[in-house]
Amino acid sequence: MAELDKAGIDKDKTEESTVGQEIDEKIPESIENQIENRINEIRDGIGSRINPIFMAANKFSSNVRQALDLETDPGLLEEPEYGDVICVHRIGFEHYGIYVGDDKVIHYDIDPSDHYKICIHQAPLEEFLNGSLVYSICEFPKVYGRPTEEIPFAEFRKKFAHPEKAQTLWDVLKISNYHLYTPEETVIRARERIGETQYSLWTNNCEHFAIWCKTGISESHQIEDLLSAVAETGRQIRKGLQVGMELAADFAEEVGKRIEEREKEQTKQGTNSV
Repeated sequence: MAELDKAGIDKDKTEESTVGQEIDEKIPESIENQIENRINEIRDGIGSRINPIFMAANKFSSNVRQALDLETDPGLLEEPEYGDVICVHRIGFEHYGIYVGDDKVIHYDIDPSDHYKICIHQAPLEEFLNGSLVYSICEFPKVYGRPTEEIPFAEFRKKFAHPEKAQTLWDVLKISNYHLYTPEETVIRARERIGETQYSLWTNNCEHFAIWCKTGISESHQIEDLLSAVAETGRQIRKGLQVGMELAADFAEEVGKRIEEREKEQTKQGTNSV
């Protein structure tokens, strides 16, 4: 009888422990959901207020570009084809995506339907334009040379004492890794990455994504141009500092000579007076 009572008590304790564990697991999960819901509410609030401003700014910019003959007339736009990489000018940058037909684009951008998260998703062409009036279709040559996705050029360049030598070899590697995918393959590659949220302005932005879908090479002309400009500015600054230091050294040397000559003259005058 005592053994039965003990078995019953042990069973009750086991059940109580299991229930307690389930409660402990549910409470953190509930808190996580509350936090995520609150973050989504905040993101929705900010996005719904800011996005219309960006749309208006993009539309204004597009009108200005047309007035300056920098953009095609909307009535003369060429219809994109399935698997095309298309580009739209936005305030301060260019945005890229993959056209998948029926006025739909897969791109790496803010998704209003998913709490304004930055992710790869399919969107209406109108959302892709985001206020801009026109887009352009990117053309890709049979032989093409841009950075591969395997290693950033900045890291590759560190292995060489002379940057121009690194650039020469890099150009060869870029051509050897270039592959022009068919429209069907391009769209498949784009769809495989839908839902991705690993956005990075420097290494994984909308242009990296779109060019990768079409060529297998992850690149961004905009970022490369920016980095090149920064690098050139850095070189000019270093050159200026070097020249400044050389001038300062020459000046210090000249001052030292004059002080030495003056001391010799004073010593000579002192000797003569004695």
